Amino acid sequence: MKLLIIIDMLNGFCRKGNPLSLPNSTKPIEKTIENRIKSFLDKKDEIIFICDSHNISDPEINNPYPAHCLTGSNEAEIIDNLKSYSNKKNTIYKNTLSITFNTELIERIEKIKPTEIEITGVCTEICVLFGVYELKIRGYNVVINENGVQPLKPENQTKFMNYMEELLGAKVKKMK
Repeated sequence: MKLLIIIDMLNGFCRKGNPLSLPNSTKPIEKTIENRIKSFLDKKDEIIFICDSHNISDPEINNPYPAHCLTGSNEAEIIDNLKSYSNKKNTIYKNTLSITFNTELIERIEKIKPTEIEITGVCTEICVLFGVYELKIRGYNVVINENGVQPLKPENQTKFMNYMEELLGAKVKKMK
């Protein structure tokens, strides 16, 4: 069984007008991610959404990031074209850059026992990077879908994809 992890595909990052909106549209990766979700579900593989959800007192708020994706806000919601694939069972909330710290992600992965974990989402050089590291140090076979991740700063994409492949041992693939 395989597992697809979708990181932070939220209004707060993917839609303009929010404190941490990405400078470039995420539309190109959105279609790829939706296609990957459909493929995983068709094969009876698993998907998990990881979603930033903050309180104003969380450690990263105001140091180094402005208030963003506050729990219950529109910013903290999964973007409309992916929202229908999420439910209580496959959605995990985080309040740090880590996808594992104070979340039940590792427990869920241990139940699924995936042979491979594919990573998609935003931002390549922040939560995607930390997520890949956290999974690799636990011995998981991690694949990063290069067509399904996007950086905060466009000039960082190649550098961080190379870093995750060469120094963390993840596989980088282009999948539609």
